[in-house]
Amino acid sequence: MRIDILPLCDKHYRTMAPAVAPFSADYSIEFFQCTAEFCQRCFSERLGYVTPKRNEPPLIRSDQPRCEQHGRPMFISSLDRQRNVIRYACPEENCRETSSDNIEAGGQLRHHP
Repeated sequence: MRIDILPLCDKHYRTMAPAVAPFSADYSIEFFQCTAEFCQRCFSERLGYVTPKRNEPPLIRSDQPRCEQHGRPMFISSLDRQRNVIRYACPEENCRETSSDNIEAGGQLRHHP
C-alpha cells in the first residue's frame, strides 16, 4: 500500500487512518478507516470502499474505479471543493494511474443513485 497518500472517506471526504484487524492468531488485515465520528467506512486494497458488518460478506460497489494497469480498486486521494471534483489514485506503490469524478453539491457522487 502506498504511504505517500492517505485515502479519503468516500462518504465524508475526511482522511482515513491506518488500522489492523486481527483475522486469526497468525493473520491480520490492513485497511484504512474513516476518522469521522461513528463512520464505519473502510478502504481495503483488495475490496475498495466497504462498510464491514459482523457475520456478513462485504458489499462491494460495482462502479468502484479500478486501476487499468493493476486491476485494483482505487482510493480517493483528493477533493477539489471549488470544482466539486474528486481524484482517485491506485494503491500500488509508484503507480501514477489516476481518475476523477464529479460530486454534487450535497457531496454525493453524481453517478450514484
